[in-house]
This record gives sequence, structure tokens and C-alpha cells, in this order.
Amino acid sequence: MTDVEENVPVKDPGDAESRPCKPESSGPTREDKSSLRDHPSRLRNTVNDASKLSSEIGMNRDFRMEEKVLPPGSLEGRIRETMHDAFWDHLKERLSATPPDFSCALELLKEIKEILLSLLLPRQNRLRSEIEEALDMDLLTQEAEHGALNVPHLSKYILNMMTLLCAPVRDEAVQKLENISDPVWLLRGIFQVLGLMKMDMVNYTIQSLQPQLQEHSIQYERAKFQDLLNKQPSLLDHTARWLTRAAAQLSAPPPSGPDAADAASSPCSSPGGGQQPGAPQPHHGAVPGLPEPPPLGP
Repeated sequence: MTDVEENVPVKDPGDAESRPCKPESSGPTREDKSSLRDHPSRLRNTVNDASKLSSEIGMNRDFRMEEKVLPPGSLEGRIRETMHDAFWDHLKERLSATPPDFSCALELLKEIKEILLSLLLPRQNRLRSEIEEALDMDLLTQEAEHGALNVPHLSKYILNMMTLLCAPVRDEAVQKLENISDPVWLLRGIFQVLGLMKMDMVNYTIQSLQPQLQEHSIQYERAKFQDLLNKQPSLLDHTARWLTRAAAQLSAPPPSGPDAADAASSPCSSPGGGQQPGAPQPHHGAVPGLPEPPPLGP
């Protein structure tokens, strides 16, 4: 079980901890969008990368997204930890001021609200309404202006909601948060566990979409093969020869004797066991029940 005190990033670089009181939007910025429009080649590369990723997800039932874990003592890890510590120290100073400054805490509560809403399924309308009401930012802002914002009470509500929404594997991490009395450390722990819960939701969504992605991957591979075939019609001859050799190997009786190892070599190999001159290299992603197919390109 992941300890809530370990350095689990809430987001990718540029998250709420590394940018005081300014949670980062998850969508592309205006600059990013215009950059893609102005550079068609980059847009094509982005589309191709997305197609390859969906194809990989469709063909690999064990595919999972995981948080990036930095090596212990790495420069990036030390920099990130220093920035996170500075952020939470800054928050502690604001909450300890006289009168307390809740502006930063409000930004964090707003981001927590957005994360909780993103973890809901479309049918969970009652919980959506409850979160909207309990974390009404206009009302919380008024309470903060009058110095009446109850951060521990709000944190308790957030923990209860996390208990309802988290996967069973996260129950222990949420329970550990209930033992933290310091409001700053509690908020820090909440963000760490919410980061894990977001990744759980991503993997749940991937598993739910896998049948559709598998169909897409079949169409993608077929289209790529046709595209390469249009450029190099001779590739079909390689495929036909490979199918002929594969069928002959599968229908042949099992070899026996000292030459069995050589006879069991790939159908794309020469009788001596080596690769034929100019023969295509094996292509990763074999069809079940058949030897490795030839590649679709030179």
C-alpha cells in the first residue's frame, strides 16, 4: 500500500504544489491549440501518437497507466520536493497569519472539488449535487472574508467523500489521513491520495473502453498495412511466402532427433537456422497460433 507521505505527484510538472495558489488546467492552453493549428506536421504526429496508443491499449489487456516515480536522490526529484515544501510552508504561513489568509486554501479547495467531480460516474447525480453544495466556492469565499472558513470541517467532509469514491485498494491511505490533525499536512495528504485515485479512474476508463479500442486497433493495423502495400506492392509477396512456410510448418509432424532444434526455428529462417539474406525481420505482434509474421515495411 502506498504511504501517503511518499512523494506522489498530484499532477505532471506544473501541478498545484509547484505553482502557489494557482491550480493548472488539465486542458490545452490557447497557445498550445494555436501551435497545433500553425504546425500541421505536429498535429499529424499528435494524431498518429494517439492512434498508436489506442492500438496498444486495444491489443494489451494488461495495459495500465502509472504515476511517474522519480529515482531516489535524482535532481528532478530533489527540485520537485523543494518546490513542494516551499509551497506548503507558504500555505502554513498564510493560515497562521493574524487574521488568517484563506486565499490559497480556497484555490486548493476549488481544485479538490474539481477532482472529486471528475471521479464521479455520469449516473451519480446525487453525489454531484452534494459536492456542489458542500463546496460552494461563492459561499466559502464569503466565509473566508469574514474569517469563518472552517478548514478542518471541510477536510473531514472531503475525506468522507474520498472514502465513498476511492477503490478498495485506497481505503488504507484514506484512513491514514484521518489521523492527521495538522490542516496543512492533511491537505497535502489529500492531494497525494487524490492523485492516486485519479490514476485509478483513468485505468478504469481504459478497461471500460478496451473493446472499442480493440476494434479501432484492428482497423488501424489494417489501414497501416494497406498504406504500406500501396507504397511497396511486393510486401504482399513476402506475406504470401510467410503464410505458405507457416502453414507447412504447422502441418508438418513434430521433429525428433538431434536436428529437432534446427527444424523448430522460425519459418522466416534459412535451413541452416540463420536469417536469409534480405529477409524481413520478425514483426512484434504475432497472430496467436502462428509464428512471428514478416514486417509491414522494409
